[in-house]
Amino acid sequence: MNKKKLLLLFLFTSWSLAQARDLEKKMYVDQLEREYLIHLPTHYSSGKKFPVVFAFHGGGGNYQNTVSLYNFNTVADKNDCIVVYPNALNKSWSMKGIGSRVRGNRQDIDDVKFISTLMDTLVHYYHADSNAFFCTGISRGGIFSLFLADKLSNRIKAIAPVCASIPQSIAGKYSFHHPTPVLLINGREDPLIPFNGGHGSFSKKDSGEEEDFLPTYTLVKKISALNKCNGDSIVYHFPNVESIDLCKAVKTAYTCNSIRFIFIEIIKGGHTWPGGKQYLPKALIGNVCNDFKAEEEIVKFFMSVR
Repeated sequence: MNKKKLLLLFLFTSWSLAQARDLEKKMYVDQLEREYLIHLPTHYSSGKKFPVVFAFHGGGGNYQNTVSLYNFNTVADKNDCIVVYPNALNKSWSMKGIGSRVRGNRQDIDDVKFISTLMDTLVHYYHADSNAFFCTGISRGGIFSLFLADKLSNRIKAIAPVCASIPQSIAGKYSFHHPTPVLLINGREDPLIPFNGGHGSFSKKDSGEEEDFLPTYTLVKKISALNKCNGDSIVYHFPNVESIDLCKAVKTAYTCNSIRFIFIEIIKGGHTWPGGKQYLPKALIGNVCNDFKAEEEIVKFFMSVR
């Protein structure tokens, strides 16, 4: 084979491997077809085990638009992480006791079982580290991350919910079965998951589909108690790198023995992904804070507790 053909073969093989790093997959759970996307890091190989970041879409979303909103892939490549983007059925994660704004949401679907089965698949076929499963997402994806920290506590290393809380309907029984590292990012002017609790905009109070959410500070106290934090904390103010966004971000790191709990409060922040795009008008979801990138803070946090 001449040098030209060898070069073409090399380029074709390299292109094929690059293409194969984003794998659209399907599986059946309870006789229902489930979809997910796997992003394998640049240095992926069978020679070691890889941490896994589950990136859950918000209500009404899917993995196609989540990839571009969260921007995890580049950060994950730098940290040798697998990123998994699962799809909910009817675009809304099913959580027993938690309603949904999305029409057609089915609470008879066992999404906890879906994620647990997916974890088994990743360990068996993709060299996932069974001790390093992490969960994150915005809005209903963040709520689902909080939900899984209770329901799959024995399998999840840490969570990073964004623009999220838990409803009063499950707050009394909500618990971690072991102390769990948490990075919580909430905006003070979030119109959908109100910072001060209650029903958000677009709520359907009369239909029972929407929830009365815990105030963010109440959620912070609950997580602090579950992780046995001692009340001490360190506060860091992010540099206000873009004044035009009207936002300021404050990070509070709580002292919880060996467990890390960080809360990032975004003053003037809306129902948005920090450092991301304005995916809907400000009148509907509020401001995007550009003082930091959520994906960078989240992956850095996950790797620090691995």
